[in-house]
Amino acid sequence: MAKKKNTQKRKRRRDRVQRRYKTSLKQMGKDLCVAVFFGLGSTLIVCSFFFSLMKVTGYGMSPTVRNGEYVLVKKTKEVRRFDLAVFNNGSGKRQVLRIIGLPGESIAFKEDELFVNGQPMDEKFIVDEVNESQRNGKNYTEDFTLGSFLIEKGTIPAGYYFVLGDNRPYATDSRHYGLVSKEKVIGFVYNSR
Repeated sequence: MAKKKNTQKRKRRRDRVQRRYKTSLKQMGKDLCVAVFFGLGSTLIVCSFFFSLMKVTGYGMSPTVRNGEYVLVKKTKEVRRFDLAVFNNGSGKRQVLRIIGLPGESIAFKEDELFVNGQPMDEKFIVDEVNESQRNGKNYTEDFTLGSFLIEKGTIPAGYYFVLGDNRPYATDSRHYGLVSKEKVIGFVYNSR
């Protein structure tokens, strides 16, 4: 009889240990789910302040960025020449174009060559297109100066950028609607260099 009592005690003890173990596993699973949920949620919220995803519409940046592609837009960044900027174009639509001119600079194109403050600059991202256009006897980018767009003193004022599409013959850009103000810039295409 004593042997039977000891066996029953061990069995009850083992059952209690197993219940505690199952309870602790359930609690650990719940805690893990809550931690993952809050971790992902806070990551998404923080990322929404610094990044967004945008679908490109139009052919103004072909072949660099094609119609229908998605780009990751970084909302904070130091502006540099040739960055791909995302901005509101005034009609409520977002547009991706390349920053060519920065505040205080004069911009001119002559025979497919970009001049910034009178100094020639290479546009390596459209070399193939320029060469193909010149083989066909045409300029890829029409000749112009900022003065031809009625911009005072021929320089870009503070808080504005001169933007062009990479698909110059078909792009609607600063040559058509003027300079883009800093306030309209939403961000920059992540890893556009």
